[in-house]
Amino acid sequence: MNRIHIIRSGLCSTVQDLGRAKFRHLGVPLGGALDSGAHEVANRLVGNSAHAATIEMTLTGAEIEFIAETLIAITGADMAATRHDRDNLTQPLAQHCPLVIPAGSRIRFQTARRGCRCYLAIAGGIDVPVVMESRSTALRATFGGHCGRMLVAGDELAIGTPAETGRQTMERLSAKQANTGMPIFQNWFVRPIDLPHPDMATLRIVTGTHTSWLSRSGLARLLESAFRISAHSDRMGYRLTDQQLELEHHAELLSEGVIPGTLQLPPDGNPILLMADSAPTGGYPRIGHVIAADLSIAAQLRPGQFIRFAMVTLDQAQVFFRQQRRMLTKALRMAELMLEH
Repeated sequence: MNRIHIIRSGLCSTVQDLGRAKFRHLGVPLGGALDSGAHEVANRLVGNSAHAATIEMTLTGAEIEFIAETLIAITGADMAATRHDRDNLTQPLAQHCPLVIPAGSRIRFQTARRGCRCYLAIAGGIDVPVVMESRSTALRATFGGHCGRMLVAGDELAIGTPAETGRQTMERLSAKQANTGMPIFQNWFVRPIDLPHPDMATLRIVTGTHTSWLSRSGLARLLESAFRISAHSDRMGYRLTDQQLELEHHAELLSEGVIPGTLQLPPDGNPILLMADSAPTGGYPRIGHVIAADLSIAAQLRPGQFIRFAMVTLDQAQVFFRQQRRMLTKALRMAELMLEH
């Protein structure tokens, strides 16, 4: 069985797939890749199913050694990945296309130049135990992924058996590479999912159950001001600062259902944007929800960046979601067609 070794882990590198949607009624977070679109594209580029496990790297990347020849793809944040062979020759690696990495090579990911989360897919997927129908790492609950935790130097991860498409792609690229000893990538790439602007990003929201509880000035500030993502942010949620929002109506709330994208308002007036590892319930007022089409943008935001919110209707949110899925489906179909030739 093929394996990879973690030489350097980066800030927060975890094994992720598409999460545990069926177990939220038991109190289990959805989890999974924060940027599910980038995760899905990476998998399709190496012939995997969308649900295969990838490595998600946050802000600073890992260094990984490949024991055997391996087909990979890199998507998401630009971490300036380079490949280093046994003679320490270095080659920059392209993103959004399949790459064959020779045995004995190391890939080094640097600090993200743009975006926040980078995805490494390997033909066959990361072969860690399945827990509740998922290989995703649940960091707070300490289960899933590799030992229920972030990857650390010295970890060894097994790789599953590649699908036929992935195997044929690797054989074809390996034949082209035989005379160079360097990774060969296709002369095509799928259209990358747009990364947010490094200075200011806009997230579209729909009204929440308690939007009407905001004061007039609080609602105006929500829609007209810029919020900074606090350093106290993680896969569970982003704490937003610089603009405190006031409620006009106050009442004790029972914990109710929340989802990734829910915008909660705790007593200090600083909103919290819930992400994939958030609990299925919450007791703070829900003043809005980031639309599904913008969750990939939210996943690529980093601490210190500014965001604005723009209100849209539910009908508009559904249109934007269908548009995004059509674009993603088109990109995935292109990848599948190109891999077949």
